[in-house]
Amino acid sequence: MLNLNIPTIVWEVINFLILTGLLYFLLFKPVQRQVNQRAEEKQQQKEELNRQLAQVEDLRNELDERLENVDEQVEEVLSEARERMKEIRRSTVDNARQEAEQILKAASLEAVQLQEKAVKDHMDEILDVIREVSQRVIRETATDKVHDQLVKDLNDRIWQLGSGEMDQVEAIRRSLDERSPTVFVESARPLEDGQVKELRETLSALIDQEVDLETETEPELISGLRVRVGDTLINSTLAAKLDKILDQASESIREKMNHV
Repeated sequence: MLNLNIPTIVWEVINFLILTGLLYFLLFKPVQRQVNQRAEEKQQQKEELNRQLAQVEDLRNELDERLENVDEQVEEVLSEARERMKEIRRSTVDNARQEAEQILKAASLEAVQLQEKAVKDHMDEILDVIREVSQRVIRETATDKVHDQLVKDLNDRIWQLGSGEMDQVEAIRRSLDERSPTVFVESARPLEDGQVKELRETLSALIDQEVDLETETEPELISGLRVRVGDTLINSTLAAKLDKILDQASESIREKMNHV
């Protein structure tokens, strides 16, 4: 039969309880507190990690959404760039065309001006050549009959002065008041005696006194007479008529050129 020592057993139990309490308060409880604190920290870290994961997920979703729209945005940018390039090309082409047209217009205007200047510079030479050729042709083709007709026309012209232009007749007579009544006659061809007589009678009637004639042959007149009575010159020659025609033609040409 077992011999139990109750006091010893009770003491041992008490010692165990005391040791257990000490271990609980001195070892287990601090360890438990540290475990709990560590668990809380891990929970906080887990929550922070979950929060960060959620942010990452949001960022990923946003990035996916942006990536889904990036093709459209790129296409829009490319389309705008293409339209811009087309506009620049059209503008460049239009500017180049306008500049080319302006250059062509300026070149055309300059060419016309140079042509007009060349014509103007040589106009006098051209007219001199025309005058010389015309005189030569007319001189070769003019007959004695033409010359005689021009002489008759001058006589008729003088008679017309005496019958209807008395102001000019009086001016001629006044210009001869202090001069000898000499009339200077230039003829393209030698005058016949009858022509000289008729011309003297006509001029004497014009100035109301006998006149003397000084005649001179001037082939450059081509045909007809040139008569100076006092300060008055009466010209009835083909050369004068030709000069008048050429002067009118020259004036007409110059006016047209000035209005181009």
